[in-house]
Amino acid sequence: MSGNRLLYNECLRVYEVEESFIESLREVGLVHVIHQDEERFIEYDDLSDLEQFVRWHYDMDINVEGIEALYHMLERIRSLQSEMDRIRSELQFYKSIGY
Repeated sequence: MSGNRLLYNECLRVYEVEESFIESLREVGLVHVIHQDEERFIEYDDLSDLEQFVRWHYDMDINVEGIEALYHMLERIRSLQSEMDRIRSELQFYKSIGY
C-alpha cells in the first residue's frame, strides 16, 4: 500500500456510487477501508480496481458476487500468464544452451 488515501466520502462523490456498494465490496474483501482519526479512507492503490468494479456494476449490471467471481478469475488468469512467461523464459534458456 502506498499510504496515499482518498477520503471515503470523497470516493463516494467522485465515483458517484452508493455507500452500500462500497460496503458490499469491503465485506467480500475487494476494497479495503482504512479507519484513522475517526475518518474513513480508501487507499489509492485500490482505486483502479474500484473503478473496474464500478464499471462492471453500473455499466454491465453485474452484482457484487459476480464482481468477486470475475476478479478472482482475472487474478487466476494473470497468475497463469505469469507462470507461462516464466516457463517460456526457462525454455528459451535451455534452447540457448543446446538442450
